[in-house]
Order: sequence, then structure tokens, then C-alpha cells
Amino acid sequence: MNKYEDIISSCSNLIYGIINNYFKGYSTEDLYQVGVIGLMKAYDKYKKDKSVKFSTYAYKWIYGEIYSYVNTSRPLKISSESIKIYQRIIKARNRLCQILMREPTNMEIALATDMHPFDVESILNAMENIDSLDRIINDDGKEISLIDTISDKRDYDKMDYLYLKEEINNLSPLERKLIYLRFFEDKTQSEVSKLLGTHQVDVSRTEKKVLKRIRNNYQNVA
Repeated sequence: MNKYEDIISSCSNLIYGIINNYFKGYSTEDLYQVGVIGLMKAYDKYKKDKSVKFSTYAYKWIYGEIYSYVNTSRPLKISSESIKIYQRIIKARNRLCQILMREPTNMEIALATDMHPFDVESILNAMENIDSLDRIINDDGKEISLIDTISDKRDYDKMDYLYLKEEINNLSPLERKLIYLRFFEDKTQSEVSKLLGTHQVDVSRTEKKVLKRIRNNYQNVA
């Protein structure tokens, strides 16, 4: 039996989860195979005496492998379903621009399209990356593509941000909404309490509890 067979089977949902959360718009099956490579690398390097779970340790390896592949593969494959979703988002954004007389937030677009704000963000980022990675820029008189300027394909700074988003995704619906309103929409605790129909002291207590949990989980990531 292949030594990786059991671990691939048990971590299949983790790979698909990373793809669905951060790489919407690309060929899922292609990225799954790449994610498996990252998983096998993590399996070979993981030490059982580490203080973090294997799934947590493997997370950055899977993400890093897929991220590197996406940034070095041309042409990027975009699913027809993602294109349709993207078109729906753009229509909603244009309509909201006319109504609000300003650029709408991802939260407002999400409400208008009955989508999750993070899904809106993922689709927009995926479609924008297609243009940005192949776009020609000028560097001291030499034309190079933007992708050639990426020194670390795993982009650990971005990974830190994605770990944070993963933690937010794991919150309860109420906690997630509270955090989104406070830190993505920049609402005050008083404003959030009115929007959620609760007391400001409850908002403050929940916010502190959630932030402490996120901070503790984040510090345990290897």
C-alpha cells in the first residue's frame, strides 16, 4: 500500500477546503492534484512530537504548493461557473454604484447577490489575478511580467492573512458577523450592538473572547 494513501484520504477535505476558500475560479481537480503533492511533502517533514496538529502543519504546505502552481501556470484555467458568478458580482457592483453613488463594499455586494463576503472577495481576487500576473511592466527599461517579480512563490505574509481568514470562517455565524462589522466595516461597538439587536457590553465581551481565541490558535501555528 502506498504510504501516502491513508493520509491523502483523511486530508482530502482539507485540500478541497483550501481550494474552495482561496482559489475559486481555477480548475479544482488540477489544483487538488497539486495540493496532494504539498500534503505529501508535509507528511515527510512532519515530526510527531510537534505541538501542532498535522492538519495545521500541512495547511501551509498545501496552500504553498497550490499558490506556487497558480503563479507559475499559464494560461490559468477558469471554470465557466466562476465566470458566471463573476459576471453576477460585476452586475451587482455596477447597479450598487448607481444607487449608492460610490463603490460598494464586498459586504454590500454579498447582500445583493446572496453570497458570503469572503466568496465575493475570492472570486474578484481570482479574476483580477489573471490580469495582474501576466501584465507587462517596465523595470529599468526592461519589459517583464509581474509574475517575474515574485521572489517567494509561497508568499508567507499573505499566508498569515489567510490563516486569519480561516479562523474567522470557523467562527459561529453571530461571531463572524460581529467581527466582520467591527473590523471589515469599521463599525463601533455601539453601532454593532444596534445592528445585532443586543447590548454593547455583550458585543465587547464576545469580541474580546473571539479575539483571544483567534490569537491563541494563531500562535500555535508552526
